[in-house]
Amino acid sequence: MALGLNRPAATAFSFLLGIPTLFAASGYEIYRELTHPAAAATTSWGMVALGTVVSTLVAFAVVRWILRWVQTHTFVPFGWYRIALGLFMLLLGDRLR
Repeated sequence: MALGLNRPAATAFSFLLGIPTLFAASGYEIYRELTHPAAAATTSWGMVALGTVVSTLVAFAVVRWILRWVQTHTFVPFGWYRIALGLFMLLLGDRLR
């Protein structure tokens, strides 16, 4: 948005930036499983495939909903949510030490 994009375009761009990162991380995890025979023998590849399909469908639905929501709302509630979550995590971190 600092470069002049509107909210929906900035949101779509931020989600698109995540695709290569998530793809690379998933590819690395699969490669690591395949190169360690003991771990690969215990991996249920059918469940991995099912999880991939389900998470992809849910992600597309959520991104579509968020893009529609951003067209009519501001990022102010999201900002307050992130501040509250950050404070909660700081407090939780202090208690866990």
